[in-house]
Amino acid sequence: MRKTLKLSILVATIIFTGCGGKYSNVSSQGESNSFPASVVYQDSSPIPAPMAVKRIITKSADINVDVETIENAEKALVLLVKKHGGYIINSNSYEDRYSASVKVPSAKLEETLNDIAKLGDKTSQSISQSDVTNQFVDNEARIKNLTLFRDKMQKLLSRTSNIEEIVKIEREIRRVQIEIDSLKGRQKYLTDAVALSPISVDFKEKTVYGPIGYVANGLWWVTKKLFIIK
Repeated sequence: MRKTLKLSILVATIIFTGCGGKYSNVSSQGESNSFPASVVYQDSSPIPAPMAVKRIITKSADINVDVETIENAEKALVLLVKKHGGYIINSNSYEDRYSASVKVPSAKLEETLNDIAKLGDKTSQSISQSDVTNQFVDNEARIKNLTLFRDKMQKLLSRTSNIEEIVKIEREIRRVQIEIDSLKGRQKYLTDAVALSPISVDFKEKTVYGPIGYVANGLWWVTKKLFIIK
């Protein structure tokens, strides 16, 4: 009885000192609610980012360019992407088309797009941005809270000699550690997404008309203008 009372006091201390999250007692049928391992961390609601925090932005872009030859444009793309500190993730080459997924440092995004546009005649370009500040700050807060909770459970484990309670505490520690690792994985993904911007590149080889082709194209232009002014 004294041992159970002592453990209950330790659990109460964890609950009231807290580490930013919420706790509740959860027990299965026939188990006492005083077991320390039954103290389960419940994730707190999302924490809004402070107004003063620097905004964390991810960027991506698409660009389409008409080029003289696919072969030369492809070689030039490889060189200029490398020059800007980026790399090509994957690419597909066809008879008169070429597409590639590229990643470059975010600070070099616009400069890289300008260089790609110089490889031919740019037909379209777009840049998208996404603010992930709140998500990043919220993940950091959750990692901190869960780490504090895990550390307190580990201290409680070192003071416990009951085998059944040791098993329960270790199971809870493992559960919390898995959540911490998952959140750290998300933070790494966001960090990489902020540092490197993806670019979707599409090259199309310019059409070169022969003598008859020029005539046919001219006749089509005249015919179209007879029906459509703009």
